[in-house]
Amino acid sequence: MATATDLKTGLAYDIEGTGTPVVLLHGMTFDRRTWQPIIDELDGAVTTITIDLPGHGGSSGEPTRLEGVAEQIHRLLESLAIERPVVVGHSMAAAVAALYASTYPARGIVLVDQAMEVLPFARMVHQIAPMLRGPAFDQVWMNIENSFGLDRIPEPARALVLGTHKVEQDVVLGYWDEVLTTDPAELQARIDAKTAGIQVPCLAVFGRLATYGERERLEDMPDAEIEEWVGDGHFVHLVDPRRFATRIRAFVDYCDQAT
Repeated sequence: MATATDLKTGLAYDIEGTGTPVVLLHGMTFDRRTWQPIIDELDGAVTTITIDLPGHGGSSGEPTRLEGVAEQIHRLLESLAIERPVVVGHSMAAAVAALYASTYPARGIVLVDQAMEVLPFARMVHQIAPMLRGPAFDQVWMNIENSFGLDRIPEPARALVLGTHKVEQDVVLGYWDEVLTTDPAELQARIDAKTAGIQVPCLAVFGRLATYGERERLEDMPDAEIEEWVGDGHFVHLVDPRRFATRIRAFVDYCDQAT
């Protein structure tokens, strides 16, 4: 495994394995180490590039809008001579994966427990905005975190995930700035417009039933599969790493054949 930090973007990353490049992006307040159980199960069958988002783990930089994160990831991949990856994003990073595929050459995308519907989330964030910005942040975040289903992750993966967990108010507010400062309906329309042109295969894996809005947007895509692993929760990929890794390998094979 090669570990490094890109001097131009400040992004910390690991590269492991051979074959088709697969970029693995973690959710907000965690870091790239959360993907290790999946990497272990993939066992070198693909080239995994795990990246810490700006302001997380070993990556420097301030929180930015998600298009900016996608741009930084693309610049990093260019510097590594990596072309047309499959981009896998968990939680907030699923939106980064979708924005990447809408802007840069990609082989496919995997959205983990998040799709392109942001309207309900944006409305919720607007309702609790005063508390997010004030001294009640920790309590509000704890309530949000209780919905993650971290207790469903088996050991030792759960201990690994919790060891990467770091909640900083300025980082959360930085990544949610666009949500906090944009009308929810306008934000949804903006994201719909940005992601409407995605033509590559998409796999969406939910740890619950997908909402009507999520399913509708995914079904509008030319080549999308929806899987609902109901009961596995927000960290659906880590409840059964072998199952998820097997699904990733099959999806990568499909993407390779489709191009």
